[in-house]
Amino acid sequence: MIVRIIVILIVILIVLIILYTYFNRAPIRISNEPNNIPVSPADGKVMYAKDRTIVLFLNLHDVHAQYTPLKSTVKNIKVIDGQHNRADSLIKSNHNKSVKVTFNTAIGDIIVYQRVGFLVRRIINTVVIGQQLERDDIYGKITFGSRVDIILPTGYKTSLKKGEKVTGGITPLF
Repeated sequence: MIVRIIVILIVILIVLIILYTYFNRAPIRISNEPNNIPVSPADGKVMYAKDRTIVLFLNLHDVHAQYTPLKSTVKNIKVIDGQHNRADSLIKSNHNKSVKVTFNTAIGDIIVYQRVGFLVRRIINTVVIGQQLERDDIYGKITFGSRVDIILPTGYKTSLKKGEKVTGGITPLF
């Protein structure tokens, strides 16, 4: 009986380790787009895309690492206190806890919000103000289901459409 319980616990532990490893994956990605084209900072499904604003929902199956959209310098980082509404609710999750990172690029400032969701309580951000980054560098991660908002520089409009699936570090934003 004891041996059976130990085997079950070991199997459960192995499954949890595999799930944790899968969820925390952060593959290195290199875009084939021209160097002046910003790429999506995250995997996900486009919830909203109009003019300069793009909102992505990351489900549990998406990679939750965030990628630098364009060669840039980190201009500003702001932690925003907020709620923990479901990340797939476009209106309610606007008020969720988030980290706003402003990337100063050759085409202007690109702003990326990392927003938590209902179950999510943690945003990991590994950059500092003044840090130089290459396009596709991993700069942060949001645990579990979450949301990423992107504001393009003035004068640019996204070509993405609602419902479209994007890949962080790969999919062009316009």
